[in-house]
Amino acid sequence: MEAEYHRWYDEFHLDEVLQVPDFVAAERYSLVESDGSPLLGDTSHLAVFTVKSDDITATMSAFRDAQKSMAQPACLDSESVALSWWRPLTSRGAHVDTDPA
Repeated sequence: MEAEYHRWYDEFHLDEVLQVPDFVAAERYSLVESDGSPLLGDTSHLAVFTVKSDDITATMSAFRDAQKSMAQPACLDSESVALSWWRPLTSRGAHVDTDPA
């Protein structure tokens, strides 16, 4: 059912979540390699949603309300889903030297 899960996530669920106010972007990741950290468990996929909000508490509440009516297809193992909210602390990019000399 993994192919069905990916199809549902990419073709339906991403747009479903992005309809929630303040959700502005979504990215999905597939695990390439792990050191066996117990934090990951059996996780092999990650979805990251970018939220732009002046009131994160209200945004989280709006998401929880919307979540009640979101599809729960048979291909989704709800026991494997973990939801957490993160706030950026620092952002930095790599320095790229554009001087050809």
